[in-house]
Amino acid sequence: MQKRLEHQLAHRLPNVVVNAAGSPRTPSISNLQFTGVDGEALLIGLDLDGICVSAGAACTSGTLKPSHVLTAMGRSPQQAQASLRFSMGHSTTEAEVDAVIDALVRHVPRLRSEDAV
Repeated sequence: MQKRLEHQLAHRLPNVVVNAAGSPRTPSISNLQFTGVDGEALLIGLDLDGICVSAGAACTSGTLKPSHVLTAMGRSPQQAQASLRFSMGHSTTEAEVDAVIDALVRHVPRLRSEDAV
């Protein structure tokens, strides 16, 4: 499901970055950066669609600070704040992943700032 999510988004949305791509990762988690998008605004939009994602580590929930993990990986505070974590389990279906992809394709373009690189 991780590969499905990442590959479909790479084809449908410009400037989506897979954080830690090329490194060993947990196959049930995708941490994606949506360049030029306020991650908190995207999180809220997805939440209103009934999709639960995270903007940071569980140990830092409730804080507005950028992810210390992403900044330690070399991401700028802005890049870290444009990132969301998607978790999938054994029961996650292709239809659920496709619904997330469709929601992101709807939300990301309207939230992207004009001066995004």
